[in-house]
Amino acid sequence: LPLINTIFEGNANIASYCAPLMLVHPLQLMVGSALVPRLEKYSNAQDVPSKMESNEASGVKSTIQKDEKGDKAAAKGEPKPLAAETTEVVTCKKAWIGQVIGPQGSTLKDIQSITGAQVLIDNSNDDPVPIRVSGSQKSISSAVAKIEAIIKEAENPDYEGSEGKKWRQEADRCAEMAEACAKEKDALFDSGDKAGGHAKLDEVKEWQQKMRGANGKAAQAIFQHRNKGKGERYMDFHGLRSQEMLDILELKMATLKGKGGDVELIPGAGHHSQGAAVLKPVVINYLKKNGFDYEEQNAGVLI
Repeated sequence: LPLINTIFEGNANIASYCAPLMLVHPLQLMVGSALVPRLEKYSNAQDVPSKMESNEASGVKSTIQKDEKGDKAAAKGEPKPLAAETTEVVTCKKAWIGQVIGPQGSTLKDIQSITGAQVLIDNSNDDPVPIRVSGSQKSISSAVAKIEAIIKEAENPDYEGSEGKKWRQEADRCAEMAEACAKEKDALFDSGDKAGGHAKLDEVKEWQQKMRGANGKAAQAIFQHRNKGKGERYMDFHGLRSQEMLDILELKMATLKGKGGDVELIPGAGHHSQGAAVLKPVVINYLKKNGFDYEEQNAGVLI
C-alpha cells in the first residue's frame, strides 16, 4: 500500500487500485486458517517414521504383527504407531567410569551421537556404577557394544600399541645381549685376559647404547599411540616409564609456556601397577617444583 501510494500519488483512482489488496489479504488469512488443521493431519500421516526391525529373534513376530496393524491404520489414513523405547543397564567399575565419559565428556557424547541412544551414568556411590542406555533396540545394542569395548580396554589395556611393543621388545633383546656380554667380560678378566675383557666391555656399552635408543623410540611410539588426535593440551602417560614420562612432560609443557589455560595430564591411578601409583607422584612433584597450579579431577587425572 505505501508503494502504490508513492507511485500513484495525486491520482484520482488511487482508491480503486488499493481496494483489491484490502480484500485479498484478509481472505488469504481466513482461507489459510481454515486449511491448517487438514494440512497438519496430512503432514503427520506422511512423516511418521517406519518402525525399525527388532534385532532379537524373540521380537520378530511381534514386530511384524505391529507393522501389519500399522499398515491397516495407514490404509485408513491413520499414522503408524511409533516404536516404543526401551532401556538396558550396563555396569562399570568406578575405576573405569572416567574412560567411558572421556575428556570433558567427549567419549560419552560420541557414543550418543553415533548410535542415537541416550546414555545416563548413575551419580550414586555404587560400585559398579549403573549406566542406563535408552532408545530403539538397534541403537541400544550399538551403544552397549561400544561401552563394553571401552570397559574391556580399561580392564586389559593396550598401553603400548604395535609400534611401541616392537621397540620395547628390541630394547629387551639388547638388554639381554648386554647382560650376556657382561658375563663373558667378567670371565675374561678373571682368566687374566685383560685385552679380551676390555673388548667385551666395549660390546657391553654398545648393546646398552642400542637398548637406550630402542627404549627412546618405544616411548615416543607409546605416547603417540595414547594421545593421537587429542591435541597438545591432553597428555596420557600410560605405558611410559618415569624418566620417559618426565622427559616428554618437560618438552610438551615448554611448548605451552606463556599460553595459559588448562592442560589435562593422565599419569593414571596405579590400578595396573604393582603397589601404589608410580607416575602420578612424579608428575605432582614436577608441577609443584615448577609452580603450576593443579587439581585432581579424579584418582588418575590432573588438571
